[in-house]
Amino acid sequence: MPIGTVVGFESIKAKRTFELIADVLKDRIFAGQYRPGDRLPAEREMAEMLAVGRPAVREAYRALELIGIVEVRKGKEGGAFIREPDYRSVTRSLTDLVRLRHVSLADLTEARLMLEKTVAELAMKRVVAGDLVALNGWIDRAIAKLDVGLSAADENIGFHIRLAEISGNPVLVMVLSSIMDLLAVVLRALGSDRKHSREVAEDHHAIVTALKTREFARLWPVMERHIRASNERLTALAKKSKLPFGTEKSVAPHKQVG
Repeated sequence: MPIGTVVGFESIKAKRTFELIADVLKDRIFAGQYRPGDRLPAEREMAEMLAVGRPAVREAYRALELIGIVEVRKGKEGGAFIREPDYRSVTRSLTDLVRLRHVSLADLTEARLMLEKTVAELAMKRVVAGDLVALNGWIDRAIAKLDVGLSAADENIGFHIRLAEISGNPVLVMVLSSIMDLLAVVLRALGSDRKHSREVAEDHHAIVTALKTREFARLWPVMERHIRASNERLTALAKKSKLPFGTEKSVAPHKQVG
């Protein structure tokens, strides 16, 4: 069926052919016609199905790969495969915005404060013993690496992602994971000393202790102080470096939990 018949004549005047093809494929993927792991028809077959040229199909597949919907594999068993849902395309977009100075470290911290406050509210209601074991595992692995002179940035970030998972909300997990992945990029670029990393791990111990109480008035102040302190340390490092991470905006002042 010609692509114009599939998407409607009005769209054709506004978009290029490969964009129309990508839109058709996204609609079919979201409708469940193609599922994660499925291979899309070969370029020639898809071109015949939609009555378009193979180059347009190739560009459509590349466009879908760029936004993380498909994975294009080479070789005899290759092709365009539907990917599992992945938040990392969000991370890549955020990273570009930070490096272009459209988003500052303070913007990221402000977002963290809002998201992790909700995470805290949900996690304190849903946490079980196994979750506490998992959180302490991240702390123990961080300290073990610090004791032998290694960076514990990944373990400290993993702690926050695990805490988001305890909330039970996959949207919070996806968005916060993207922000934490971006902070990992910033940490690797700026460098973080062992003293800072150990302070972070100690803060995490305090968070677990407060989480056990299931009292928001005890949990959130500990988390908020931790997030703000981390922002201050990162901002100080960014100002000393020549790397393109914006620091122009300040985070709104602390408000006492009521």
